Amino acid sequence: MIYERPVVHSCGTVHDIVDLFSLSRIQPPISDDWRVQKLRGLIDVDPAKVQRNLDEVCKELGLCVSARQARRLFKECTGMGIKEYRMKRRLDSAARQLRTTDMPIKAVAGIAGYRHVSTFTKHFMKQFRVRPIDFKRLRYVRYVAA
Repeated sequence: MIYERPVVHSCGTVHDIVDLFSLSRIQPPISDDWRVQKLRGLIDVDPAKVQRNLDEVCKELGLCVSARQARRLFKECTGMGIKEYRMKRRLDSAARQLRTTDMPIKAVAGIAGYRHVSTFTKHFMKQFRVRPIDFKRLRYVRYVAA
């Protein structure tokens, strides 16, 4: 009898094997749920309202879920948390105002819900990679060049 060395085939890491059997591969991804659509609509209209107690907001909207479940569902459907989505919408609105009006940056920051211009600038730079003052100047450069 001749001894042959066993051949070992690699299936990847333990995480790869676990992923093969995880429920996320079996279950199809959740499409936009009606509860998430209601939350998004509320955030689009009044982002400050969602900032308070989310349990109360869920009851008012008739979502029949707790705040924790609403956060999980929102993140699963949109890929971002409620706070992150709310901040993104506020900054998008601020960018629109900077582009279309002659309002000072301090006023735009206040309307967007920021108490301090420095905080507004920090978050604006994180999202748009440019300071609000430079963003506003770009608007003027476009009109002069056109």
